[in-house]
Amino acid sequence: MYDRNKILYTIIFFIISSILFIPCFVYGEEITLNHALELFYKNNYDIIINRYEIDKAYGDYVASRIVPNPSLSVNYTGLKPGLSRGENTQIIYRLDQLIELGGKRGLRIQSANEMLEATRLAHKDTVRTLLIGFYTHFYNVLLNELNRDMAKEELARFDRVLSIGKMRHSAGFLSLIDYTKLKIARIDIENTLASLEAQYKNEIAAFNLLISTDSVYRPSKKEVREDFPSYGENELLEVAYNNRFDLLSLQRQHKASEYALMLAKRQRVPDITVGGEYGGYGPQMNTGYGAGIAVNIPLFYQNQGEILKRTAENSQIKIQIERVKRQIQLDITQALNNYRTAIKIFDSYRVQRDEMEELLKNSEKAFSLGGINVLELLDTHKTYREFTTKYHQAMIQAAIHRDLIKVYTGEIR
Repeated sequence: MYDRNKILYTIIFFIISSILFIPCFVYGEEITLNHALELFYKNNYDIIINRYEIDKAYGDYVASRIVPNPSLSVNYTGLKPGLSRGENTQIIYRLDQLIELGGKRGLRIQSANEMLEATRLAHKDTVRTLLIGFYTHFYNVLLNELNRDMAKEELARFDRVLSIGKMRHSAGFLSLIDYTKLKIARIDIENTLASLEAQYKNEIAAFNLLISTDSVYRPSKKEVREDFPSYGENELLEVAYNNRFDLLSLQRQHKASEYALMLAKRQRVPDITVGGEYGGYGPQMNTGYGAGIAVNIPLFYQNQGEILKRTAENSQIKIQIERVKRQIQLDITQALNNYRTAIKIFDSYRVQRDEMEELLKNSEKAFSLGGINVLELLDTHKTYREFTTKYHQAMIQAAIHRDLIKVYTGEIR
């Protein structure tokens, strides 16, 4: 009998232990910010899709280097009825090759090469833009985890308060209505925890879609650091002008446009086609050789339309560069203002953190001794919960804006 009970208790122990350890696996393995960034760069679907733009630009570059194909023609003339050959019968094999003059091929290659580099930079800027969503998701997961953990701690703490309330009610020192209020308050905390759990799972799912892996990861809470360096606007602007990929891409596009404009003007230089031929004539097919040259005469059309188009394109890109520079200045100003404001808000909560912890601790102690009533205790818990939620939110917002400054300056590659 003893052995059966021992086996039963062992089974129950392992069942309970397995249930308790399930959450460790449900939410996935912890991942650092740097590791998450590596997976994001490697696996994110939007990044992979956009990367093919580089392949397309490389295709244009390869095409620009290829020499035009020669053309082969065969002419057979002078056939008589019955397909017999006469004195005027001729068969000619001719090979022609177009030769571009005026450096057109070199300009076309340079323009395509600049566009290839511009596309690579534009791809990096796409990644930079996507990083805004990455950092937001990464830290939102941490925010939800902090709030969920707070709700768990609050539920455990409130259970102790509820046990004290039960003893006071049993001893006649707490009315039934006040004891009922405590139990209802616990239900509210429990429901809040369930809601935060669901939100946490949703954020983890969204985060794992960003890094696109078969495994499930969750951001490490060690990444929540309260180190917030100070920045100067001029310093950030200098870094941004040297590193922002959208600006660098447009500058390469402008070079490509200049080469394209030069190419359009060089199209007025006529190309030549040279050819050689081999043929035979007469009934005996006496053989002979020949050569020829053809030149197009730019008498009427001198590529005026393409020159006008490329000139407008060049001017358009210049204006785009100026606009992006202004946009960079606005991005840095707004990012720095948001960062400084976030730090200021977080500091206002941080200085009150210890005081709120002490207030909650003293209120629970006072309630156990009968110094405060249920409404006062519940009001203290509500105040503490609201304060802690705002404290977490302020801390995470400061962390997001701290890392987004690097995104807006283009330092992250």
